[in-house]
This record gives sequence, structure tokens and C-alpha cells, in this order.
Amino acid sequence: MAVFTLHFDSKVLGFTTAVRVVVPTELPRGGDFKAHYENRAKLPVLFLLHGGTDNYTDWHQCTNVQLFAEQYGIAVVMPDAQNGSYSTMAHGPDWFHYIADELPEYVYRRFPISRERKDNFIAGMSMGGLGTLKTALTYPERFSVACAIASAVDLLNEYVHWRTDPRGVAFGKEFSAIYGHFEHPEEALGGPEDCYALLENDLKAGKELPKLMMAQGLEDFTYRGNVRFYEFAKEKGVSIKWIEEHGVHGWESWNLYLPEVFKFIEENRA
Repeated sequence: MAVFTLHFDSKVLGFTTAVRVVVPTELPRGGDFKAHYENRAKLPVLFLLHGGTDNYTDWHQCTNVQLFAEQYGIAVVMPDAQNGSYSTMAHGPDWFHYIADELPEYVYRRFPISRERKDNFIAGMSMGGLGTLKTALTYPERFSVACAIASAVDLLNEYVHWRTDPRGVAFGKEFSAIYGHFEHPEEALGGPEDCYALLENDLKAGKELPKLMMAQGLEDFTYRGNVRFYEFAKEKGVSIKWIEEHGVHGWESWNLYLPEVFKFIEENRA
């Protein structure tokens, strides 16, 4: 197993950012290591996205992701995204195109990682779950599997209704940096930040969707929003594997679901 922490100048973001990459090695014992490296096939890859207030180290520090990467022979790429909701922010960096476009190209060119759709997977929790769904539904041709854990998929809907949100006006103002449209937030609906619209657009265009999984804690405050999206997708005829267990919005729950992510990927690899 090899673990890399990289800092590089992102042209999309306009500043230096960080990413951690775990690469299974499977070194031969007593064999020809040169031939092993020269002849090795490209690795499948999981882009694993962190949640709000977290950073690129959290999945690696708080879970057994490194062990799962070695067990399943999958490289794992864990980028930093600050608190930008993996969005093209109205007033801030373009985190979406960094994560969806620049970062994959960066790792494809530097690691033995496959570009093929069948070998590319994406997952994340909370804000990263939103990023997972948004990226996979924007570019379904790039990912064969997408797994959202306790996702913030309903965040745009909550922002649109900020005037009646019990958290108060500060919620709307905080997220106006991401979505804009503070005085008329409903104008953000149907756009590139709206997972409901992205899903409908894919279905209308007849695109092949990734295999989808959603995992959720029953006591998690995101539960209702995720059920809403799940039921919306099911009504459209979309197949989604749904997993729920007792648990709140924290690592105790997410550690239950990470093994399920790798199992789901293994079950759906072409």
C-alpha cells in the first residue's frame, strides 16, 4: 500500500489545494518487481468526498478506507473541497469543475489509474454525498457506481425555503455564497446545483445512470431530505439501493456504511 499527500496549484481554483491518494501495491514476494510494475493493469478508482467542515484527511484518519482499498484493489482519491458544497460557487471558487474535471485528469496522468467508466466510482458523506450525486448525475458517462452517505442532497431545497427555515435568515445568507439568488432563491432550482433537475435531465436524454446507493442513519438530521430524493427517483423508475441503520450524523454511522460502499462497488463492477 502506498499513501500520497499532494499539494498542487489548481488552475480551476486559482490556488494550491491538497489531495490524498491511496494506491494498493500488491508487491510480489521474491518475484520480478520490474516486470510487475511494467505489466500492471490500470487500477479502478474511487473518488471519496469529505463533508462540510472536514478536509481531505478525514476519510483516511477516521475510517479503515486504506484496508478496504488494499482488500478490493481500488485506488482511493480524497480531495479537499473546503465548505464549497462541490459547487461552482456564486461568490467563491469553482469547486465543481475542479473535482469533476481537473482533479481526475491530474490523477490519471500521475498514477496507474484507469479512465474507463467501468473502473471509476464516486462516494461521499454529508456535503460529499451531495457532491457525489451532483457529479455522477452531471457526468453519468464517467462513473459506473455512485454512493451517497447521509447526503446533503436537500440543501438547495432548504436554501430556497430559507425564510421559513427554523435555523433563521443566517442559513440563507451563509449559502448565498454558494447558490446566489438570495432575494429570489427559487431561481436556483432547475440549474446545475439541483440534483432533482439533473436526474430528470439524464432520464429525458436516455442516459445510462451509474448504479446508485444511498445510506442513512435513522436519527440523522438529513434523513428526511434523503428519503425525499430517494422516493422521487423511485417514482421515476430509477433503481437505488437504500441502506439505513440507527445512527446520527457522525463517523460512528459512516464507518458502518463505508464497507457497504466497497461491497456495492464489487457487486456492480463490469
